[in-house]
Amino acid sequence: MKRLYFIAEIVVALCLALLGLSGCGVDDSRKEILKVYNWADYIDEELLSEFEEWYFEQTGEKVEVVYQLFDINEIMLAKIERGKEDFDVVCPSEYIIERMLRNDLLLPINKDFGSTPNYLGNVSPYIHEVFNKIDGSGKDANDYAVGYMWGTTGFLYNPKYVTREEVSSWSALWNPKFSKKLLIKDAFRDVYCPLLIYAKQEELTLGEVTLDSLMYDSSDESIALVEGLLKKAKPYVAGWEADFGKEIMTKEKAWLNLSWSGDAVWAIDEAEAVGVELDYVVPDEGSIVWFDGWVIPKYAKNPKAAAYFINFMCKSENAIRNMEEIGYVSVIGTPEVMEYMSESAVESGFEEP
Repeated sequence: MKRLYFIAEIVVALCLALLGLSGCGVDDSRKEILKVYNWADYIDEELLSEFEEWYFEQTGEKVEVVYQLFDINEIMLAKIERGKEDFDVVCPSEYIIERMLRNDLLLPINKDFGSTPNYLGNVSPYIHEVFNKIDGSGKDANDYAVGYMWGTTGFLYNPKYVTREEVSSWSALWNPKFSKKLLIKDAFRDVYCPLLIYAKQEELTLGEVTLDSLMYDSSDESIALVEGLLKKAKPYVAGWEADFGKEIMTKEKAWLNLSWSGDAVWAIDEAEAVGVELDYVVPDEGSIVWFDGWVIPKYAKNPKAAAYFINFMCKSENAIRNMEEIGYVSVIGTPEVMEYMSESAVESGFEEP
């Protein structure tokens, strides 16, 4: 009997070591699945099925995209950190990319696509410089992340009820006039940093601090400052939102929304179609410019298809389609994309700061 157990243990060990080469029932079907985890309303979803066709044309391999959504960076990160999700591609903001690099949660992106053109070079050189500044504990962020979109944080507002002067400062958040007509993003960094910039205006003016230093300031003093400002605003807040604020604004159920610029563009266009006027402004004190990028998590099961997906998203025509669909600004810096953005800015009258 002991001999039988011993033989069984050897067989199991060989199966595990050979990872399926011995025909011990290992499932290879995951090679035909690409799990993409992205923000809501952050891609032209028709591109997903088009990628499946393109990937087969380029590699002769079939793949099916399984597409899932998250609302804020921290929810996505928590799932990756627990190691219980095998997403192949995710789209975090730059400060989350930094945390993922430091915690060894990312795989380097294989940029050898064989006979397939490499479109990663379409990313603007400026974005490469931005990602170079990411502190990845000795790792070059550009080896692990490829830029996708960028934007600002400011106020989406309804000029019917709110003047531009009233939203020229972050102090609009505690203006009693907007009581229960105010929405704020449920996104820590996008609320914390602008309010810290507001609170530190005197130090900024005197040159005692810089905007870059404030972006990484998590001191007890600064946290207390922002906490005090949020408590001051709390009585006037109708809701904390991750995605639904833009739609509420188009229905005039709220007058003011601390919002991302791309959500603002989407809302302005949608509101115009139903006869509602909306506008967007970055308060005079200043705000943040954020960047999102594609990465391959450590627990990915299909890093090859993930790299090809990222490459596919960097094609000029796909960048333009995504911008048209979601309202954000692509990091792709090709002449075709630059021309599209110039024409769009002229037509809409809306330009990123």
